[in-house]
Amino acid sequence: MATRAARLLTALVAAALLGAGTPAAAAIPGPAGTAPQPALVTGPDGAATDDLDADYATALHAVDTWWRSSWGEYFPGSYTAPGLAPAARAPGLYDAPAEQVYCGDLLLGEGNAFHCPIGDVLAFEVDLMLLSQELGDAFVYLVVAHEWAHSVVSHIDPALVSEAYELQADCLAGAALQGAVDAGLLRLEPGDADEFTAALTAVASDNAWGTVYLDATGRPQTESHGSAQERIDAFERGGTDGVRACLPNSVG
Repeated sequence: MATRAARLLTALVAAALLGAGTPAAAAIPGPAGTAPQPALVTGPDGAATDDLDADYATALHAVDTWWRSSWGEYFPGSYTAPGLAPAARAPGLYDAPAEQVYCGDLLLGEGNAFHCPIGDVLAFEVDLMLLSQELGDAFVYLVVAHEWAHSVVSHIDPALVSEAYELQADCLAGAALQGAVDAGLLRLEPGDADEFTAALTAVASDNAWGTVYLDATGRPQTESHGSAQERIDAFERGGTDGVRACLPNSVG
């Protein structure tokens, strides 16, 4: 019988939206008088990105629903979902440079995804998410679950926060996606066996999402998220052993 991680790493997460609704757009902090400018999300040669839009909406719903229903099993207090940056196409899905999205006074750039700790807001730039056309749909789910994990970590006991916080986010992403599959929020579709592995390998220290992040004050920092193997190992650990395997000093 395949392990939980193997089931994730040998199948494509496909659209299986149960229920309705995604988190509403948040008023992300920014300089006074700024507002996002409408812009259509299109793929190469102006092609529509309906698959991206559907996968993105499904990923938001599944990850949010799983954390909402599972929070009390791992952490005290109530669950707080992150906000999503205002954007024309969908909450959180912005198209730079046409749309200007800020974290504090920092203008968020192209080809990246961010957890803005100022206001606990997520933002996903279209060019990054369109890598799913090369890497497979699983990439969208991976990015959403990873950035959501940064929000989760911002609400837990600091003693449970790993110094390797990017690898911790990969681990929690694996736990959340496998949890969503086990809960019936996502279904696994036979397909490209190595999509998650390929995605983690492709972005490991090789593009903005793998090297640039925002620290607790909302300032950009440059640092490797980890080697391809480290990221794969972290993701597999979360998928196999669950949330507690991602938490230092975890008890029980």
